[in-house]
Amino acid sequence: MNKSYIWSLPTRAFHWLFVVGILIAFLTDDDHLLDYHAIVGYAVLILLVFRILWGFFGPKYSKFKDFPTKKIKEYSSNILKKESKYIGHNPAASYVMITMLVCTLLIILTGVLTYGIQEGKGILSFLNETFFKNMKSMDDLHEFFANFFIFLIVLHLVGIILDKFLYKEVETLKSIFTGYKNSKENKSIKLNIFQKLFAALMFILLISFLIFNLINPKNILVASINKPINYKVQNELFVEECASCHTLYPSLSFT
Repeated sequence: MNKSYIWSLPTRAFHWLFVVGILIAFLTDDDHLLDYHAIVGYAVLILLVFRILWGFFGPKYSKFKDFPTKKIKEYSSNILKKESKYIGHNPAASYVMITMLVCTLLIILTGVLTYGIQEGKGILSFLNETFFKNMKSMDDLHEFFANFFIFLIVLHLVGIILDKFLYKEVETLKSIFTGYKNSKENKSIKLNIFQKLFAALMFILLISFLIFNLINPKNILVASINKPINYKVQNELFVEECASCHTLYPSLSFT
């Protein structure tokens, strides 16, 4: 068995940054943390753009054209054999990978629409002032795709576990950290200067985006069209005369 360098550093960095981003997105899925949830969603979008472009001009095994999707029937028939023919993604993993990328894009798209329509925030906040305002289906779609993504994560983990037991000698799980797999032939990949520059620029873009949001937490991506109302300032007399015994609540008007 030869050690073959299969997963480049940019590919592995994407994988783990994507994992962290998705985890934080789920942890911030709360009404009080929506601004953070939105920012993380945009950060994941940057990672997604990188991976989609990487799938066209990245190194071998990371390219979509190298995904053996057409061999799914053959793979299913020989899955229990103790020898793996696929040094990169196997056919099942290829389908799961592609579906995860598409699902992530749909989650972000429906998330941006929900954020704008129902919360009046973000780049689509203007939709909150249109007939879309009372539309709840976008939020339902966002939740549906998020739940479906959890299902895909489970499939991905099951696939890793099966690969660990069926093709232990390949060391697929270890390759997620090291980039190396064991194979009969030396099938190592090597990045060209263009691929290295592209990966570096995308990483710089991601870091710059996160720094920008730390410095400007109320930027256009999370800005609200609704101006905050300071009820204490608007009701100074009440605060002076009655606030010691009564709590000031915003009034609700019904039309």
